[in-house]
Amino acid sequence: MSEEKLYDLEQLNAIAAGNDDFVTKMVNMFLEMTPALVDRIEAGLQTQDWAEVRSAAHKMKPSVDMMGIKSLHDVVRGIEGNAKTESNLEQIPDLYFKLTDTLEKVYEQLRSR
Repeated sequence: MSEEKLYDLEQLNAIAAGNDDFVTKMVNMFLEMTPALVDRIEAGLQTQDWAEVRSAAHKMKPSVDMMGIKSLHDVVRGIEGNAKTESNLEQIPDLYFKLTDTLEKVYEQLRSR
């Protein structure tokens, strides 16, 4: 039984209009750049630098949406929103763990697509 696909490149494919090289380039950029944003969120959590957490989550939103990772749509926005308002901060670590757990699976799925 195969694992549920956690991403959907439909939006990216629509933008690419049949240009497979563009899709591959965008997927590779996502795989290369997203881990650094995750690291920034983690560092911000450790130091309670909520502006850094918000900024990194904000920069991650378009990539998560472009890759069609629907399960992370609200997660990334929750991290960003809570960090921005510095409210419900106790929720951010759980959201962060959901983010990292899901992204690890997405990275693996994208690399083997």
